[in-house]
Amino acid sequence: MECYQAPVTAPEFPSRLWLNSLEPIHIKDQVKSILLIDIFDYTCINCLRTLPYLRAWQARYEAFGFKLFGIHTPEFTFAHDPDLVKTGLARLGIHWPVILDNDQSLWTAYANRYWPSIYLIDTQGKIRYRHVGEGNYRAIETAIQQLLLEREPEASLPELLAPINPEDAEGAYCAPTSPEIQLGSINQIDLDRKEPVEFRIPTQLEPDRIYLDGTWRITRDGITLISEQGQIGLRYQAARVHTVLAPNPSDRAHLLFGNDPLYIQVLQDGEPLSRTHFGQDLLAEGIHARFQVDFPRLYDIVVNPGVESHELRLKIQSVGLTFHAFSFGSCISVNKPPPSRPKE
Repeated sequence: MECYQAPVTAPEFPSRLWLNSLEPIHIKDQVKSILLIDIFDYTCINCLRTLPYLRAWQARYEAFGFKLFGIHTPEFTFAHDPDLVKTGLARLGIHWPVILDNDQSLWTAYANRYWPSIYLIDTQGKIRYRHVGEGNYRAIETAIQQLLLEREPEASLPELLAPINPEDAEGAYCAPTSPEIQLGSINQIDLDRKEPVEFRIPTQLEPDRIYLDGTWRITRDGITLISEQGQIGLRYQAARVHTVLAPNPSDRAHLLFGNDPLYIQVLQDGEPLSRTHFGQDLLAEGIHARFQVDFPRLYDIVVNPGVESHELRLKIQSVGLTFHAFSFGSCISVNKPPPSRPKE
């Protein structure tokens, strides 16, 4: 938790489109409330892992004068579309007001650099606390309670929330994993090429690099399959695998059944992913593991029992998929590994 040494006035919300609010919202009109501002993107896995805590804090402290607002600053081009963001928020159960920051003006005004970032604002409109990234939830809630008690010293506040996510438990050990992987980590690609490129996946894959099979076209922040079949290959180390994908209607328009679902098969180490390792978005079809890409969003596809190294293949059977990113989860044990013994 970072405390501002000299509290500064929070940048005002401009008059622009809000979701989950019929009217524009301004900080100057919230002088009797303690505000939590969450800068996020609806496809960001780190942002999604904070949502259970945001929901809990809203439910716990709304009656004490606490209000929660989101600033949606898009990471990918498709997330500039208000209709897509509105649908994305509804899927995630985000019902508090969210302002769209498509030009990153609020991101810049808050001198922000990361998703998610949380700012706490007091009744004078001053930023009092900031936290970057996920985690440290007890410290954030402690800061919320401190500001609420400044507002109403006699308030009877609840005990601090118990950890919701397993990796947030006291003493939890999260092993290192592969980093987030985006377009620049495609091993065979020249990002300056504008024409479609045909790829083949080699026999040996280097860790944390993306490999492609099929004919793909580079877009601004992704790469789109334009052949009838294709694959994405990856060697990773993690417990959970997530991927940001989008169906591209313009590339599917020539198909006879262009509105048919776009399904992707998932293989791990050359075999169909075991049902015990299915992420939330996977379905079983006979011996195969697959998921449907029906909306631009983050898909939860693999849940291993711990941080492990595997080779992942995504097999696409129709044109029109756009790949944007892989991200990973890590926590494997509530106990830290024993320290290594010194060499004698």
